[in-house]
Amino acid sequence: MSNPDPSIEAFVAQARAALPQHRIERWKVRSFGGSKALCDILVPLILSGEKTGTFALAAEYEKDPAQAPRVGDYYVVTWFQGPPALIYRVTEVETVPFEGIDHGHVQVEGPNARKVEVWRGIHWDYFGNIMRAMGREPSMQMPVIFHRFELLYPRR
Repeated sequence: MSNPDPSIEAFVAQARAALPQHRIERWKVRSFGGSKALCDILVPLILSGEKTGTFALAAEYEKDPAQAPRVGDYYVVTWFQGPPALIYRVTEVETVPFEGIDHGHVQVEGPNARKVEVWRGIHWDYFGNIMRAMGREPSMQMPVIFHRFELLYPRR
């Protein structure tokens, strides 16, 4: 058991029944976007297959590196402060400096953020707020963890 929340346990049980080829024994739980409004945009993009990856600051995992995404990890994604929405499996992980995020990386985003300049504008502000909350300043060299995933449940 990776989370004592009964709604997540039930959701994972449904996924296991639907996906017997996957041994979902451990999972991490996350939401997307940092707000209900943004989550309500991003989760449907994953469910539709348009969003197939994401980014995080490496600094967010310094205190607990085991929580950083790794190939093969299963994630239960919840609606913002709500019930589970989907399960994905990480298929690729790469850590690059913020300035190293390129066209290939941003193609995993929703259609409105698939240009590097747009992605940088969105994420500079978002990551900058996280860094400042940690007492640090954002920089073009701050390490970013890129990860690609495959939607497993529910199936499209």
